[in-house]
Amino acid sequence: MSFRRNWPLVPSVARVVQLTGRTDLKNLEASGELALADLLLSASNTIYERLRGKGVPPERLKNPEAYENAVAWQFLGVLAEAGSLGEEQAAPLFAQSDRYFADVSPIVEPDEPVSIEGVPEVLNPTDPPFGSILGGGP
Repeated sequence: MSFRRNWPLVPSVARVVQLTGRTDLKNLEASGELALADLLLSASNTIYERLRGKGVPPERLKNPEAYENAVAWQFLGVLAEAGSLGEEQAAPLFAQSDRYFADVSPIVEPDEPVSIEGVPEVLNPTDPPFGSILGGGP
């Protein structure tokens, strides 16, 4: 699974429920009032941009699934900001996303294979004792 812009890292609200334990989200999805898929996409894009801001190319991550928790809690923060979670404050949810984001160590694929072999050093054979054998020298 790769991490790309405009592609949700957490594919569904059901997965958010698994990651966060928040079962109250099923009512939001059933009501159809919110485009939850768009909010998941927005939360993924936020984490994507935070990675780019740290100098980590998200497309080359070998462990993007490690950022699922950060995306899920970011999603909850966006819902709380919009007032969709009742009186719940958004700041603690965003703080939880920040903690999950900070706890992950990104593993990035290398740009190019690195050669560990060196170039052999070649000596000039015109100095004695080779000079007399090869026709050169003193």
